[in-house]
Amino acid sequence: MRKIEDNMTVAEYLTQKIAESGKTQRVIAEECGFDSPNIITMFKKGDTRLPLNRIEPLAIALSVDPAHLLRLVMLEYMPRTWDSIEWMMRGSVMTESELRLVSAYRQLRAMTEIDQIDFEVKAIAGMAIRTQQE
Repeated sequence: MRKIEDNMTVAEYLTQKIAESGKTQRVIAEECGFDSPNIITMFKKGDTRLPLNRIEPLAIALSVDPAHLLRLVMLEYMPRTWDSIEWMMRGSVMTESELRLVSAYRQLRAMTEIDQIDFEVKAIAGMAIRTQQE
């Protein structure tokens, strides 16, 4: 099984996030529209793959970024397909934090005529640091 990002499989990631949620597997299964909580156990063990159409409900139930979970699932289950999708989209599906960074970049570009990428990267990094400190 291919490990992804911070060296966690999808099963390991889900196990961690389910534990952090404080919810029972029964509650999570109900929130996602599954008939039985056993399916959650199967995801945690890696015995069953998370269906693509259940990524969003599960992400919502676990309070995680759906785009991040999609990326983890695709990288592990269908890495070549994911690479093709990212290539066709000319980039990556973005998480909420990445979207905020792009928005900050666009706001900066609207306020300045400077066309030096080094300046822009430093300015955005500074904005991100200030945001974290707030």
